[in-house]
Amino acid sequence: MTAAAAFAWLGVCAALACSARPAAPDKPAPITAPADSCTTADDCDLVDACCGCNAGGKRIAIRKDAVAGFLATRDQRCADVVCTQMISTDPTCDAEAICGSRNRCRVAPHMQHQ
Repeated sequence: MTAAAAFAWLGVCAALACSARPAAPDKPAPITAPADSCTTADDCDLVDACCGCNAGGKRIAIRKDAVAGFLATRDQRCADVVCTQMISTDPTCDAEAICGSRNRCRVAPHMQHQ
């Protein structure tokens, strides 16, 4: 085999390898409504953002039925985040989830309902 033929064969092999797509990972079903829409506070729950309150982080409010999907994607979303080993002083760590203005789940200090 000549050098030119070997080079061409290598190019064909590389092209075939590059065009092969890996199987797509299983993804959770898309949420049809925004993950923070609500009608009452009972629709909402607090979840740790990338880092929880015991790791220098904070909490966010989302719909209860979106919590499992949110947690399932945490490793991917937070891959570049480094959490510290300290108790957070973020106000969300001492709060509750409410259904606030525009029917969106939000974090509010305890006993503040709007």
